[in-house]
Amino acid sequence: MEKRLEEKRMLCPDRILDFVRNYGAVVGILLLLIIFQCIDHRVLRLANIWGVLRNNTFLIMMAMGMTLVMSVRGIDLSVAQVADAAGVLTAFLILNGTSAVAAVGAGLGLGLIVGVVNAVLMAYLGVPALIGTLGMMYVVRSFELVLTNGAQPQMLFTLNHSITGFFLNIGQGDVAGIPNVLIICVIAIIIIYLIKERSLIGRHMDALCGNVRASFLSGINVRKTFAITFVLSSFLAAMAGLMITARAGGATPRAVESYLNDCFVAVYVGTLLSKDRKFNVIGTVVGCLFVGFMSNFFTLQGIGNGTKQLFNGFFIIAAVALGTLRAKKK
Repeated sequence: MEKRLEEKRMLCPDRILDFVRNYGAVVGILLLLIIFQCIDHRVLRLANIWGVLRNNTFLIMMAMGMTLVMSVRGIDLSVAQVADAAGVLTAFLILNGTSAVAAVGAGLGLGLIVGVVNAVLMAYLGVPALIGTLGMMYVVRSFELVLTNGAQPQMLFTLNHSITGFFLNIGQGDVAGIPNVLIICVIAIIIIYLIKERSLIGRHMDALCGNVRASFLSGINVRKTFAITFVLSSFLAAMAGLMITARAGGATPRAVESYLNDCFVAVYVGTLLSKDRKFNVIGTVVGCLFVGFMSNFFTLQGIGNGTKQLFNGFFIIAAVALGTLRAKKK
């Protein structure tokens, strides 16, 4: 009898630790939302929730691209800069007489070009992703600063609506009351989910995340898989940049750079919602919404950006720590 009681006492801490490993992230997110609601009753109002959903479509687009890259043990530090430059380039071209359709094509084309260059550098030339994408970030930043003569804002609302209508409708229009940005984001989530979770290339990504050498020996084209993630990441970032510019009615160089930190937080929080600590699309979307509600709460309370960055750092550390606990358990 005494032995059984002693065994139960020893098992109790283990059970608590197991609970923290498996459900700590979900419980923590829910608790924070409850705390936010108790402090400010506006947080979970329907109008506020709708606003958070709409405003976080941009982050979701960028974070999904980051998820793909990190799922093959890579990293893309240029995503926010590509989004920034795509929006600035599109606005600049429209202001200088280019048709809105052609300008949108140029913005998306910029994303594809950066993605292809990143893919060649990292997948085929062997440049470390951290160094390569950091360098690309500075190259793209310099491009947009030169283009705008030193960070001059590109304001589209100064033009006639007949010129900007098509483009601005992307960010400001709606279909049956549903914002266009939300519709585009949902379509992108479905496509990226199918690529990551339901396709052959997605299974190859998971294999690379587990063991690159074993993947190569099993016949997977490691370089091609690695390259595809960088192309998709930059393209999604460019789409996000166009959506942000269309929503705001203008673009300012370096205005989107802060999204990079939010991407990391969302992706790492997303891994905690997966039992096997996988980088996954649905988890990343939930992570983006969590970051959105946190930012929204700070805005409602008039709290500065410095506090937000403090919380971002805390959540990244907490996500990695919980992931390490799971790995030790296995």
